[in-house]
Amino acid sequence: MGLLGGLVGSEAGVLLARALVTVLSRTVSDLYVPIAAMSDGAMVVSPGLLVSGLMLGLGVSMLGAMGPAGDASRTAPARALAPGEYEDSQELRVAPLAWVGCGCLVLAGALALPGPVKELPLFGYASALCLLLGLSFLAPSVVQGACELVRLNRERMQTGRGIGMLGCIAIEQAGRAPGRAAVTVSALMIGIAIMMGVGIMIQSFRHTVEIWIHQTIMADLVVAPTAWPQEDESGMLAKRVPRSWAGAIASVPGVAAADTYRQLTIEIKGRPVSLVSRDLRLHAKRSRYLFVAGDSVATLHRTVAAGGVIVSEVLAETLGVGQGDTLTLMTPSGEQPFPVMGVFYDYATDGGKVVLDHTLYRRLWQDDTVTVIPVYVESGADLGVVRRQIAERIRAGLGQEVPLVVISNAELKAEILAIFDRTFTITYALEFIAVVIALLGIVNTLLTSVLERQRDLATLRAIGASAQQIRRLVLWEACYLGLLGAAMGMVGGVLLSVLLIEVINKQSFGWTIQFQLPGRLFLEAVGLALATALAAGYLPARWAAKQPVVDGLRYE
Repeated sequence: MGLLGGLVGSEAGVLLARALVTVLSRTVSDLYVPIAAMSDGAMVVSPGLLVSGLMLGLGVSMLGAMGPAGDASRTAPARALAPGEYEDSQELRVAPLAWVGCGCLVLAGALALPGPVKELPLFGYASALCLLLGLSFLAPSVVQGACELVRLNRERMQTGRGIGMLGCIAIEQAGRAPGRAAVTVSALMIGIAIMMGVGIMIQSFRHTVEIWIHQTIMADLVVAPTAWPQEDESGMLAKRVPRSWAGAIASVPGVAAADTYRQLTIEIKGRPVSLVSRDLRLHAKRSRYLFVAGDSVATLHRTVAAGGVIVSEVLAETLGVGQGDTLTLMTPSGEQPFPVMGVFYDYATDGGKVVLDHTLYRRLWQDDTVTVIPVYVESGADLGVVRRQIAERIRAGLGQEVPLVVISNAELKAEILAIFDRTFTITYALEFIAVVIALLGIVNTLLTSVLERQRDLATLRAIGASAQQIRRLVLWEACYLGLLGAAMGMVGGVLLSVLLIEVINKQSFGWTIQFQLPGRLFLEAVGLALATALAAGYLPARWAAKQPVVDGLRYE
Protein backbone atom coordinates (compact mmCIF):
# COMPACT_ATOMS: atom_id res chain seq x y z
CA MET A 1 0.00 0.00 0.00
CA GLY A 2 2.86 2.35 0.75
CA LEU A 3 4.49 1.74 -2.63
CA LEU A 4 1.17 2.20 -4.38
CA GLY A 5 0.53 5.44 -2.48
CA GLY A 6 4.03 6.68 -3.25
CA LEU A 7 3.57 5.91 -6.96
CA VAL A 8 0.17 7.61 -7.18
CA GLY A 9 1.40 10.55 -5.10
CA SER A 10 4.50 11.04 -7.27
CA GLU A 11 2.46 11.02 -10.47
CA ALA A 12 -0.10 13.39 -8.95
CA GLY A 13 2.74 15.67 -7.86
CA VAL A 14 4.12 15.81 -11.41
CA LEU A 15 0.67 16.69 -12.79
CA LEU A 16 0.22 19.36 -10.12
CA ALA A 17 3.67 20.80 -10.88
CA ARG A 18 2.79 21.09 -14.56
CA ALA A 19 -0.41 22.90 -13.69
CA LEU A 20 1.34 25.33 -11.32
CA VAL A 21 4.47 26.07 -13.34
CA THR A 22 2.71 28.77 -15.37
CA VAL A 23 1.40 30.41 -12.21
CA LEU A 24 4.87 30.39 -10.64
CA SER A 25 6.43 31.83 -13.80
CA ARG A 26 3.99 34.73 -13.65
CA THR A 27 4.71 35.28 -9.94
CA VAL A 28 8.48 35.35 -10.54
CA SER A 29 7.94 37.83 -13.39
CA ASP A 30 5.78 40.05 -11.17
CA LEU A 31 8.12 40.10 -8.18
CA TYR A 32 11.66 39.57 -9.44
CA VAL A 33 12.70 39.32 -13.10
CA PRO A 34 10.66 38.79 -16.29
CA ILE A 35 10.82 35.18 -17.51
CA ALA A 36 8.97 33.25 -20.18
CA ALA A 37 6.30 30.81 -19.06
CA MET A 38 7.75 27.30 -18.95
CA SER A 39 6.27 24.59 -21.12
CA ASP A 40 5.70 20.97 -20.07
CA GLY A 41 8.72 19.94 -22.08
CA ALA A 42 10.97 22.37 -20.20
CA MET A 43 10.10 20.85 -16.83
CA VAL A 44 12.60 18.18 -15.82
CA VAL A 45 11.48 15.35 -13.52
CA SER A 46 14.47 13.36 -12.35
CA PRO A 47 14.14 9.60 -11.71
CA GLY A 48 15.66 10.18 -8.29
CA LEU A 49 12.75 12.42 -7.36
CA LEU A 50 10.23 9.70 -8.30
CA VAL A 51 12.20 7.10 -6.34
CA SER A 52 12.22 9.46 -3.35
CA GLY A 53 8.43 9.70 -3.59
CA LEU A 54 8.10 5.91 -3.62
CA MET A 55 10.44 5.52 -0.67
CA LEU A 56 8.66 8.27 1.25
CA GLY A 57 5.30 6.54 0.73
CA LEU A 58 6.75 3.21 1.81
CA GLY A 59 8.50 4.70 4.84
CA VAL A 60 5.45 6.61 6.07
CA SER A 61 3.17 3.58 5.67
CA MET A 62 5.63 1.36 7.54
CA LEU A 63 5.99 3.91 10.32
CA GLY A 64 2.21 4.27 10.58
CA ALA A 65 1.73 0.50 10.69
CA MET A 66 4.19 -0.12 13.53
CA GLY A 67 1.77 0.90 16.30
CA PRO A 68 -1.27 -1.05 15.03
CA ALA A 69 0.90 -4.07 14.19
CA GLY A 70 2.35 -4.21 17.69
CA ASP A 71 -1.10 -3.68 19.21
CA ALA A 72 -2.57 -6.48 17.09
CA SER A 73 0.19 -8.89 18.08
CA ARG A 74 -0.54 -8.28 21.78
CA THR A 75 -4.34 -8.62 21.51
CA ALA A 76 -5.83 -11.90 22.71
CA PRO A 77 -7.98 -13.68 20.06
CA ALA A 78 -10.99 -13.87 22.41
CA ARG A 79 -10.89 -10.10 22.98
CA ALA A 80 -10.50 -9.39 19.26
CA LEU A 81 -13.56 -11.54 18.46
CA ALA A 82 -15.75 -9.99 21.19
CA PRO A 83 -17.84 -7.10 19.80
CA GLY A 84 -16.71 -3.74 21.15
CA GLU A 85 -14.05 -5.20 23.42
CA TYR A 86 -11.16 -3.78 21.44
CA GLU A 87 -12.56 -0.24 21.39
CA ASP A 88 -13.25 -0.42 25.12
CA SER A 89 -9.58 -1.12 25.70
CA GLN A 90 -8.62 1.85 23.53
CA GLU A 91 -10.69 4.28 25.60
CA LEU A 92 -8.15 3.96 28.40
CA ARG A 93 -5.64 5.85 26.23
CA VAL A 94 -7.75 8.98 25.75
CA ALA A 95 -6.64 10.71 28.96
CA PRO A 96 -2.87 10.20 28.39
CA LEU A 97 -3.29 11.44 24.82
CA ALA A 98 -5.02 14.55 26.13
CA TRP A 99 -2.06 15.27 28.41
CA VAL A 100 0.34 14.79 25.50
CA GLY A 101 -1.79 17.19 23.46
CA CYS A 102 -1.67 19.83 26.20
CA GLY A 103 2.10 19.38 26.40
CA CYS A 104 2.42 19.89 22.64
CA LEU A 105 0.40 23.11 22.85
CA VAL A 106 2.62 24.42 25.66
CA LEU A 107 5.69 23.47 23.63
CA ALA A 108 4.21 25.25 20.58
CA GLY A 109 3.93 28.45 22.62
CA ALA A 110 7.50 28.12 23.88
CA LEU A 111 8.89 27.49 20.39
CA ALA A 112 7.25 30.66 19.10
CA LEU A 113 9.47 32.80 21.33
CA PRO A 114 13.05 32.28 19.97
CA GLY A 115 14.29 34.27 17.00
CA PRO A 116 15.23 33.00 13.52
CA VAL A 117 18.15 30.71 12.77
CA LYS A 118 20.22 32.12 9.89
CA GLU A 119 17.23 34.26 8.85
CA LEU A 120 14.95 31.20 8.78
CA PRO A 121 12.01 30.84 11.22
CA LEU A 122 12.86 27.23 12.09
CA PHE A 123 11.39 27.51 15.59
CA GLY A 124 8.25 29.01 14.07
CA TYR A 125 7.85 26.00 11.79
CA ALA A 126 8.37 23.66 14.75
CA SER A 127 5.79 25.64 16.73
CA ALA A 128 3.20 25.24 13.93
CA LEU A 129 3.89 21.48 13.82
CA CYS A 130 3.49 21.14 17.60
CA LEU A 131 0.26 23.14 17.44
CA LEU A 132 -1.32 20.78 14.91
CA LEU A 133 0.02 17.72 16.75
CA GLY A 134 -1.34 18.98 20.05
CA LEU A 135 -4.83 19.52 18.63
CA SER A 136 -4.69 16.07 16.99
CA PHE A 137 -3.85 14.43 20.33
CA LEU A 138 -6.79 16.27 21.90
CA ALA A 139 -9.22 15.01 19.23
CA PRO A 140 -10.18 11.76 21.07
CA SER A 141 -11.07 13.76 24.18
CA VAL A 142 -13.14 16.17 22.10
CA VAL A 143 -15.01 13.24 20.48
CA GLN A 144 -15.70 11.67 23.86
CA GLY A 145 -16.64 14.97 25.46
CA ALA A 146 -19.13 15.79 22.71
CA CYS A 147 -20.65 12.32 23.06
CA GLU A 148 -21.05 12.76 26.83
CA LEU A 149 -22.73 16.10 26.23
CA VAL A 150 -25.26 14.42 23.95
CA ARG A 151 -25.93 11.70 26.53
CA LEU A 152 -26.59 14.29 29.23
CA ASN A 153 -29.03 16.14 26.98
CA ARG A 154 -30.48 13.13 25.19
CA GLU A 155 -34.12 13.85 25.96
CA ARG A 156 -33.92 17.48 24.92
CA MET A 157 -32.04 16.72 21.69
CA GLN A 158 -34.37 13.94 20.61
CA THR A 159 -37.46 16.15 20.72
CA GLY A 160 -38.47 19.55 19.41
CA ARG A 161 -35.78 21.13 17.25
CA GLY A 162 -33.07 18.71 18.31
CA ILE A 163 -31.19 16.28 16.12
CA GLY A 164 -33.63 13.44 16.77
CA MET A 165 -33.13 9.80 17.68
CA LEU A 166 -30.98 9.01 14.62
CA GLY A 167 -28.64 11.89 15.35
CA CYS A 168 -28.17 10.78 18.95
CA ILE A 169 -27.48 7.17 17.90
CA ALA A 170 -24.94 8.35 15.31
CA ILE A 171 -23.07 10.48 17.85
CA GLU A 172 -23.03 7.65 20.41
CA GLN A 173 -21.71 5.24 17.78
CA ALA A 174 -18.84 7.63 17.02
CA GLY A 175 -18.20 8.01 20.75
CA ARG A 176 -17.84 4.22 21.13
CA ALA A 177 -14.78 4.36 18.87
CA PRO A 178 -13.05 7.64 19.81
CA GLY A 179 -9.70 6.54 18.43
CA ARG A 180 -11.01 5.84 14.94
CA ALA A 181 -13.25 8.93 14.92
CA ALA A 182 -10.38 11.09 16.19
CA VAL A 183 -8.22 10.16 13.19
CA THR A 184 -10.91 11.47 10.87
CA VAL A 185 -11.55 14.58 12.97
CA SER A 186 -7.79 15.26 13.07
CA ALA A 187 -7.42 14.93 9.29
CA LEU A 188 -10.31 17.32 8.70
CA MET A 189 -9.09 19.61 11.47
CA ILE A 190 -5.64 19.92 9.86
CA GLY A 191 -7.18 20.64 6.45
CA ILE A 192 -9.51 23.31 7.86
CA ALA A 193 -6.74 24.76 10.08
CA ILE A 194 -4.40 25.16 7.11
CA MET A 195 -7.18 26.72 5.05
CA MET A 196 -8.16 29.07 7.88
CA GLY A 197 -4.62 29.92 8.98
CA VAL A 198 -3.32 30.70 5.50
CA GLY A 199 -6.62 32.41 4.57
CA ILE A 200 -6.55 34.71 7.61
CA MET A 201 -2.90 35.51 6.95
CA ILE A 202 -3.56 36.33 3.27
CA GLN A 203 -6.67 38.40 4.03
CA SER A 204 -4.86 40.27 6.82
CA PHE A 205 -1.89 40.90 4.55
CA ARG A 206 -4.16 42.06 1.71
CA HIS A 207 -6.03 44.37 4.08
CA THR A 208 -2.70 45.82 5.26
CA VAL A 209 -1.50 46.34 1.68
CA GLU A 210 -4.79 48.00 0.74
CA ILE A 211 -4.42 50.46 3.62
CA TRP A 212 -0.80 51.07 2.62
CA ILE A 213 -1.49 51.80 -1.06
CA HIS A 214 -4.52 53.98 -0.31
CA GLN A 215 -2.55 56.10 2.15
CA THR A 216 0.77 56.31 0.31
CA ILE A 217 0.01 56.17 -3.44
CA MET A 218 -1.62 59.57 -3.87
CA ALA A 219 -0.53 60.61 -7.38
CA ASP A 220 -3.48 60.98 -9.75
CA LEU A 221 -1.53 59.68 -12.76
CA VAL A 222 1.78 57.89 -13.33
CA VAL A 223 3.79 58.16 -16.55
CA ALA A 224 5.89 55.02 -16.83
CA PRO A 225 7.61 52.65 -19.29
CA THR A 226 5.20 50.09 -20.72
CA ALA A 227 6.67 47.17 -18.73
CA TRP A 228 6.36 48.89 -15.34
CA PRO A 229 5.62 47.82 -12.54
CA GLN A 230 6.33 44.17 -13.53
CA GLU A 231 9.73 45.03 -15.01
CA ASP A 232 12.64 44.74 -12.61
CA GLU A 233 15.98 46.26 -13.56
CA SER A 234 18.96 46.76 -11.35
CA GLY A 235 22.04 48.90 -11.58
CA MET A 236 22.63 52.55 -12.45
CA LEU A 237 22.69 52.06 -16.21
CA ALA A 238 19.16 50.65 -16.44
CA LYS A 239 17.43 52.50 -19.29
CA ARG A 240 14.86 54.90 -17.87
CA VAL A 241 13.17 58.21 -18.63
CA PRO A 242 15.14 61.49 -18.96
CA ARG A 243 14.44 63.75 -15.99
CA SER A 244 13.69 66.71 -18.27
CA TRP A 245 10.49 64.98 -19.38
CA ALA A 246 9.00 65.63 -15.93
CA GLY A 247 9.17 69.36 -16.66
CA ALA A 248 7.49 68.91 -20.03
CA ILE A 249 4.66 66.92 -18.42
CA ALA A 250 4.33 69.49 -15.61
CA SER A 251 3.63 72.17 -18.26
CA VAL A 252 0.50 70.34 -19.47
CA PRO A 253 -2.64 72.34 -18.58
CA GLY A 254 -4.32 70.92 -15.49
CA VAL A 255 -1.13 69.42 -14.02
CA ALA A 256 -0.30 70.81 -10.57
CA ALA A 257 3.06 69.06 -10.11
CA ALA A 258 5.17 66.20 -11.46
CA ASP A 259 7.48 64.20 -9.21
CA THR A 260 10.75 62.57 -10.29
CA TYR A 261 10.80 59.00 -8.96
CA ARG A 262 14.01 57.02 -9.50
CA GLN A 263 14.46 53.45 -8.27
CA LEU A 264 17.43 51.14 -8.71
CA THR A 265 18.92 48.18 -6.88
CA ILE A 266 22.09 48.48 -4.82
CA GLU A 267 23.85 46.16 -2.38
CA ILE A 268 24.15 46.73 1.34
CA LYS A 269 26.21 44.14 3.20
CA GLY A 270 25.79 41.67 0.34
CA ARG A 271 21.99 41.89 0.07
CA PRO A 272 19.99 43.61 -2.72
CA VAL A 273 18.16 46.73 -1.56
CA SER A 274 15.98 49.20 -3.47
CA LEU A 275 17.33 52.76 -3.55
CA VAL A 276 14.66 55.38 -4.25
CA SER A 277 15.08 59.07 -4.89
CA ARG A 278 12.26 61.56 -5.29
CA ASP A 279 11.31 65.15 -4.51
CA LEU A 280 10.67 64.67 -0.80
CA ARG A 281 9.37 68.21 -0.27
CA LEU A 282 6.78 67.70 -3.00
CA HIS A 283 5.97 64.25 -1.57
CA ALA A 284 5.46 65.78 1.88
CA LYS A 285 3.03 68.29 0.39
CA ARG A 286 1.08 65.93 -1.87
CA SER A 287 1.49 62.43 -0.40
CA ARG A 288 2.95 60.65 2.61
CA TYR A 289 4.90 57.71 4.02
CA LEU A 290 3.51 55.60 6.86
CA PHE A 291 6.21 55.96 9.51
CA VAL A 292 6.60 53.63 12.47
CA ALA A 293 6.93 56.73 14.64
CA GLY A 294 6.60 60.41 13.84
CA ASP A 295 4.69 62.64 11.43
CA SER A 296 5.24 62.10 7.69
CA VAL A 297 5.45 65.80 6.70
CA ALA A 298 7.85 66.79 9.48
CA THR A 299 10.06 63.72 8.98
CA LEU A 300 10.37 64.26 5.22
CA HIS A 301 11.31 67.95 5.67
CA ARG A 302 13.92 67.01 8.29
CA THR A 303 15.33 64.38 5.93
CA VAL A 304 15.86 66.95 3.17
CA ALA A 305 17.38 69.51 5.55
CA ALA A 306 19.79 67.01 7.11
CA GLY A 307 20.78 65.33 3.85
CA GLY A 308 19.65 62.05 5.35
CA VAL A 309 17.65 58.99 4.36
CA ILE A 310 14.57 57.13 5.51
CA VAL A 311 14.56 53.32 5.51
CA SER A 312 11.84 50.69 5.33
CA GLU A 313 10.88 48.60 8.34
CA VAL A 314 12.30 45.43 6.74
CA LEU A 315 15.74 46.98 6.15
CA ALA A 316 15.82 48.61 9.59
CA GLU A 317 15.25 45.26 11.31
CA THR A 318 17.68 43.43 9.03
CA LEU A 319 20.53 45.89 9.56
CA GLY A 320 19.61 46.75 13.14
CA VAL A 321 19.37 50.49 12.45
CA GLY A 322 16.76 53.01 13.52
CA GLN A 323 16.01 56.70 13.70
CA GLY A 324 19.12 58.60 14.76
CA ASP A 325 21.58 55.97 13.51
CA THR A 326 23.91 56.28 10.54
CA LEU A 327 23.69 54.19 7.37
CA THR A 328 26.68 53.95 5.02
CA LEU A 329 25.97 53.54 1.29
CA MET A 330 28.35 52.92 -1.57
CA THR A 331 27.99 55.68 -4.18
CA PRO A 332 29.92 56.36 -7.40
CA SER A 333 31.87 58.89 -5.32
CA GLY A 334 32.73 56.28 -2.69
CA GLU A 335 31.23 55.37 0.66
CA GLN A 336 28.96 58.03 2.14
CA PRO A 337 27.39 58.09 5.63
CA PHE A 338 23.74 59.16 5.85
CA PRO A 339 21.76 59.90 9.03
CA VAL A 340 18.62 57.76 9.32
CA MET A 341 15.75 60.19 9.87
CA GLY A 342 12.87 57.71 10.06
CA VAL A 343 11.59 54.17 9.54
CA PHE A 344 8.50 53.60 7.39
CA TYR A 345 6.23 50.68 6.52
CA ASP A 346 6.71 49.34 3.00
CA TYR A 347 5.39 46.22 1.24
CA ALA A 348 6.75 46.77 -2.25
CA THR A 349 9.90 44.72 -1.74
CA ASP A 350 11.11 42.02 0.64
CA GLY A 351 14.72 43.22 0.46
CA GLY A 352 14.17 46.62 2.00
CA LYS A 353 14.21 50.18 0.72
CA VAL A 354 16.26 53.36 1.23
CA VAL A 355 14.72 56.71 0.23
CA LEU A 356 16.53 60.05 -0.17
CA ASP A 357 15.82 63.40 -1.78
CA HIS A 358 16.31 63.69 -5.55
CA THR A 359 18.75 66.61 -5.24
CA LEU A 360 21.08 64.64 -2.97
CA TYR A 361 20.80 61.58 -5.22
CA ARG A 362 21.68 63.52 -8.40
CA ARG A 363 24.71 65.10 -6.71
CA LEU A 364 26.15 61.83 -5.42
CA TRP A 365 25.10 59.38 -8.16
CA GLN A 366 25.39 61.74 -11.15
CA ASP A 367 22.21 60.20 -12.58
CA ASP A 368 19.78 62.41 -14.49
CA THR A 369 17.09 59.81 -15.25
CA VAL A 370 13.90 58.77 -13.54
CA THR A 371 11.99 55.50 -13.37
CA VAL A 372 8.46 56.91 -13.44
CA ILE A 373 6.85 60.34 -13.21
CA PRO A 374 4.01 60.61 -10.67
CA VAL A 375 1.63 63.39 -11.74
CA TYR A 376 -0.64 65.42 -9.45
CA VAL A 377 -3.65 67.03 -11.12
CA GLU A 378 -5.00 70.42 -10.13
CA SER A 379 -8.12 70.48 -7.99
CA GLY A 380 -11.20 70.71 -10.20
CA ALA A 381 -9.39 69.62 -13.37
CA ASP A 382 -10.89 66.82 -15.47
CA LEU A 383 -8.67 63.78 -14.92
CA GLY A 384 -9.64 62.20 -18.25
CA VAL A 385 -8.83 65.36 -20.19
CA VAL A 386 -5.47 65.81 -18.46
CA ARG A 387 -4.64 62.16 -19.12
CA ARG A 388 -5.39 62.54 -22.84
CA GLN A 389 -3.27 65.71 -23.06
CA ILE A 390 -0.31 63.96 -21.42
CA ALA A 391 -0.73 61.02 -23.81
CA GLU A 392 -0.74 63.44 -26.75
CA ARG A 393 2.41 65.13 -25.43
CA ILE A 394 4.07 61.69 -25.22
CA ARG A 395 3.05 60.81 -28.77
CA ALA A 396 4.33 64.18 -29.95
CA GLY A 397 7.88 63.31 -29.03
CA LEU A 398 8.48 62.38 -25.41
CA GLY A 399 7.95 58.65 -25.94
CA GLN A 400 10.20 58.23 -28.95
CA GLU A 401 13.14 56.65 -27.09
CA VAL A 402 11.24 54.79 -24.36
CA PRO A 403 7.62 53.67 -24.95
CA LEU A 404 5.52 55.30 -22.24
CA VAL A 405 2.02 54.76 -20.87
CA VAL A 406 -0.16 56.89 -18.61
CA ILE A 407 -1.60 54.92 -15.70
CA SER A 408 -4.37 56.24 -13.46
CA ASN A 409 -4.25 55.95 -9.69
CA ALA A 410 -7.08 53.40 -9.67
CA GLU A 411 -5.39 51.28 -12.38
CA LEU A 412 -2.08 51.27 -10.50
CA LYS A 413 -3.71 50.20 -7.23
CA ALA A 414 -5.70 47.49 -9.04
CA GLU A 415 -2.51 46.18 -10.68
CA ILE A 416 -0.69 46.05 -7.33
CA LEU A 417 -3.54 44.05 -5.77
CA ALA A 418 -3.72 41.79 -8.84
CA ILE A 419 0.00 40.99 -8.44
CA PHE A 420 -0.63 40.31 -4.75
CA ASP A 421 -3.50 37.90 -5.53
CA ARG A 422 -1.46 36.03 -8.17
CA THR A 423 1.39 35.60 -5.69
CA PHE A 424 -0.77 33.53 -3.34
CA THR A 425 -2.58 31.48 -6.01
CA ILE A 426 -0.46 28.39 -5.29
CA THR A 427 -1.63 28.29 -1.67
CA TYR A 428 -5.16 27.42 -2.77
CA ALA A 429 -3.85 24.25 -4.45
CA LEU A 430 -2.20 23.22 -1.18
CA GLU A 431 -5.45 23.85 0.69
CA PHE A 432 -7.31 21.68 -1.83
CA ILE A 433 -4.86 18.80 -1.27
CA ALA A 434 -5.38 19.00 2.51
CA VAL A 435 -9.17 18.88 2.11
CA VAL A 436 -8.97 15.89 -0.27
CA ILE A 437 -6.87 14.00 2.29
CA ALA A 438 -9.49 14.77 4.94
CA LEU A 439 -12.26 13.54 2.62
CA LEU A 440 -10.50 10.22 2.07
CA GLY A 441 -10.04 9.90 5.84
CA ILE A 442 -13.78 10.31 6.46
CA VAL A 443 -14.61 7.73 3.77
CA ASN A 444 -12.22 5.25 5.37
CA THR A 445 -13.60 5.83 8.88
CA LEU A 446 -17.25 5.49 7.87
CA LEU A 447 -16.64 2.36 5.79
CA THR A 448 -14.80 0.78 8.71
CA SER A 449 -17.58 1.81 11.06
CA VAL A 450 -20.25 0.31 8.80
CA LEU A 451 -18.34 -2.95 8.46
CA GLU A 452 -17.92 -3.27 12.24
CA ARG A 453 -21.60 -2.47 12.85
CA GLN A 454 -23.16 -4.69 10.21
CA ARG A 455 -25.04 -6.68 12.86
CA ASP A 456 -26.23 -3.52 14.67
CA LEU A 457 -27.48 -2.01 11.43
CA ALA A 458 -29.17 -5.28 10.45
CA THR A 459 -30.86 -5.41 13.86
CA LEU A 460 -32.22 -1.90 13.34
CA ARG A 461 -33.57 -3.00 9.97
CA ALA A 462 -35.13 -6.10 11.54
CA ILE A 463 -37.05 -4.09 14.15
CA GLY A 464 -38.48 -1.70 11.59
CA ALA A 465 -35.85 0.83 10.47
CA SER A 466 -36.05 1.66 6.78
CA ALA A 467 -33.14 1.79 4.33
CA GLN A 468 -33.55 5.58 4.25
CA GLN A 469 -33.14 5.78 8.03
CA ILE A 470 -29.95 3.72 7.82
CA ARG A 471 -28.59 6.11 5.20
CA ARG A 472 -29.51 9.07 7.39
CA LEU A 473 -27.84 7.41 10.38
CA VAL A 474 -24.50 7.14 8.56
CA LEU A 475 -24.83 10.66 7.15
CA TRP A 476 -25.57 12.00 10.64
CA GLU A 477 -22.32 10.42 11.82
CA ALA A 478 -20.49 12.02 8.90
CA CYS A 479 -21.98 15.44 9.75
CA TYR A 480 -21.02 15.01 13.40
CA LEU A 481 -17.40 14.24 12.51
CA GLY A 482 -17.41 17.13 10.03
CA LEU A 483 -18.66 19.63 12.61
CA LEU A 484 -16.11 18.48 15.18
CA GLY A 485 -13.35 18.79 12.57
CA ALA A 486 -14.59 22.25 11.59
CA ALA A 487 -14.75 23.44 15.21
CA MET A 488 -11.24 22.23 16.01
CA GLY A 489 -10.00 23.44 12.62
CA MET A 490 -11.27 26.96 13.25
CA VAL A 491 -9.51 27.07 16.62
CA GLY A 492 -6.34 25.68 15.07
CA GLY A 493 -6.64 28.04 12.09
CA VAL A 494 -6.82 31.16 14.25
CA LEU A 495 -3.82 30.03 16.34
CA LEU A 496 -1.91 29.06 13.18
CA SER A 497 -2.63 32.45 11.60
CA VAL A 498 -1.17 34.18 14.66
CA LEU A 499 2.00 32.11 14.23
CA LEU A 500 2.14 32.87 10.50
CA ILE A 501 1.68 36.62 10.97
CA GLU A 502 3.54 37.34 14.19
CA VAL A 503 6.35 34.76 14.03
CA ILE A 504 6.98 33.14 10.64
CA ASN A 505 6.23 36.21 8.49
CA LYS A 506 7.99 38.58 10.88
CA GLN A 507 11.14 36.46 10.99
CA SER A 508 11.11 35.70 7.24
CA PHE A 509 10.30 39.13 5.77
CA GLY A 510 10.05 41.60 8.64
CA TRP A 511 6.67 42.98 7.53
CA THR A 512 4.12 44.24 10.05
CA ILE A 513 0.71 42.79 9.16
CA GLN A 514 -2.48 44.04 10.78
CA PHE A 515 -4.35 41.01 12.11
CA GLN A 516 -7.90 40.66 10.81
CA LEU A 517 -10.53 37.94 11.31
CA PRO A 518 -12.76 37.77 8.21
CA GLY A 519 -16.13 36.26 9.17
CA ARG A 520 -16.55 34.90 5.65
CA LEU A 521 -13.71 32.43 6.23
CA PHE A 522 -15.46 30.92 9.26
CA LEU A 523 -18.65 30.38 7.27
CA GLU A 524 -16.63 28.86 4.43
CA ALA A 525 -14.86 26.52 6.87
CA VAL A 526 -18.12 25.19 8.31
CA GLY A 527 -19.69 24.87 4.87
CA LEU A 528 -16.64 23.12 3.44
CA ALA A 529 -16.41 20.73 6.40
CA LEU A 530 -20.08 19.75 6.13
CA ALA A 531 -19.92 19.42 2.34
CA THR A 532 -16.77 17.29 2.59
CA ALA A 533 -18.29 15.10 5.31
CA LEU A 534 -21.56 14.57 3.43
CA ALA A 535 -19.75 13.83 0.16
CA ALA A 536 -17.49 11.36 1.95
CA GLY A 537 -20.42 9.75 3.77
CA TYR A 538 -22.59 9.23 0.70
CA LEU A 539 -21.03 5.97 -0.51
CA PRO A 540 -20.76 4.32 2.96
CA ALA A 541 -24.37 5.36 3.71
CA ARG A 542 -25.63 3.93 0.43
CA TRP A 543 -23.66 0.70 0.91
CA ALA A 544 -24.96 0.28 4.50
CA ALA A 545 -28.58 0.72 3.40
CA LYS A 546 -28.25 -1.95 0.69
CA GLN A 547 -26.87 -4.74 2.91
CA PRO A 548 -29.22 -7.76 3.24
CA VAL A 549 -30.68 -8.05 6.73
CA VAL A 550 -30.09 -11.84 6.92
CA ASP A 551 -26.40 -11.51 6.03
CA GLY A 552 -25.97 -8.78 8.62
CA LEU A 553 -27.51 -10.83 11.42
CA ARG A 554 -25.22 -13.74 10.52
CA TYR A 555 -22.17 -11.49 10.39
CA GLU A 556 -20.89 -12.40 13.86
